[in-house]
Amino acid sequence: MNREIANQLAKFVVEARYPDIPEEVVKFTKGLTLKTTAGMVAGSAMPSPKKITKIIKDRRLPEEVGVIGCGFKTSLWEAIFLNAFFAHASELEDDSFNGGVSWDITVIPLLFPLAQDLRLSGKALMEALVVGLEVHARTCIFPTESLGMVLIPGAVGPAAAAARALGLGIEETASALGLAMSGVGVAIPNFGTDSHYFESALQSFQGIMAAEMAKEGMSSNPDIALYLSNLLGKEKVHSPKIIEDLGKKWKLLNIWIKKYPCCFLTHRHIDILLELKKKHNLSYEEVKKIEAHISPPEQICHRPEVKTLGDLQFSYQHILGSAILDGDVNYDHINSDILVNPKYREARSKVEVIPHSDWSNLYMGSPAVVTIETKDGKEFSGERKYPIGSPREPLGQEQFKVLYSKFTKGVLSKEQIENTAEAVLSLEKLTDIEELMDVLTYRYKTGRMGRS
Repeated sequence: MNREIANQLAKFVVEARYPDIPEEVVKFTKGLTLKTTAGMVAGSAMPSPKKITKIIKDRRLPEEVGVIGCGFKTSLWEAIFLNAFFAHASELEDDSFNGGVSWDITVIPLLFPLAQDLRLSGKALMEALVVGLEVHARTCIFPTESLGMVLIPGAVGPAAAAARALGLGIEETASALGLAMSGVGVAIPNFGTDSHYFESALQSFQGIMAAEMAKEGMSSNPDIALYLSNLLGKEKVHSPKIIEDLGKKWKLLNIWIKKYPCCFLTHRHIDILLELKKKHNLSYEEVKKIEAHISPPEQICHRPEVKTLGDLQFSYQHILGSAILDGDVNYDHINSDILVNPKYREARSKVEVIPHSDWSNLYMGSPAVVTIETKDGKEFSGERKYPIGSPREPLGQEQFKVLYSKFTKGVLSKEQIENTAEAVLSLEKLTDIEELMDVLTYRYKTGRMGRS
């Protein structure tokens, strides 16, 4: 049993303190938390989340913590599961493509209800957010697409976050990491279906279970290096990378921010299209054809015939057609009426997807290319390796606030949007998050949140 990597991760989780966290990490984590909060709020109002919410609400479980956007309380584990399901169903998860895939939507949704249950201060919540996201980014560092799955081992980061919030020691935390290690991955064929959201929510669910099991003294073998080597092959896993410069270089800063509620594989193409549209002052009527050049992993979003809401969020044809028609992609483009709307059907018909089998098999491994052909014979092209919102073109806090307003408008009131955004962006000043959770859970009107 080799616990070296797990022990070092656990030591980092237990000993990290707010004053030791660089200011840029704090600011980025606040923005990330605000964006993920928007995803939970928006996701709670969508059809699939309403179905899973009914299943859990009908069980009449103990009323321990709030379910965001739903107006009721349920037991801690189930609230974590629901909040995580919402965060992904909104298709607003923020991902890292630094070798492997990691994200924010299993750590942040876990910590909100747990912090409410434990009555944590905003500063304690911030510490748990940072260590959980960092462990998640580091343990998911190796590519797993060859398995037809991503986010492996996806529950380790959530378990680290829960262990920190629960105040576990180093040995208990290491055990929690082992208990969370061999959980469910996210299957690529499930993209655009309810299973996609179910799988990620299970990672949060396993994270809290693992931490509470470790708290009770239950054992594991947290040999993360052996687990990944056996799964991926020794030649693909250089395990020292997991703990390289731990606490000095912050891998969570590699997370890319989603600006549109659709599959991340389409975001670079959207950015290119909107840039070309603005630069050349193109109207929808002028455009004859849009060519989207894609790599093999992006084939999952080659969906000319859209039949479900999931298809709308995973179709280049619909997403780029909507972008050229309306100058944005937002929740107005993700509803059942759009499926049969002749205006959007026509817009979809203008988009031609051109696969390139010789391009990289890694996510975001090849640049995205878009060409627009106008009816008068002009042609405009653009290329992007990274989307706006990646570490190469990061967003500032004002841009995070704009996205938060964009995605919660119509669910929260203007006052609630302003006050909850202010609370999240000054999280370390909150004495506890009870009032913030009440607003997000019950949509109460409120003034400024209580601060220390």
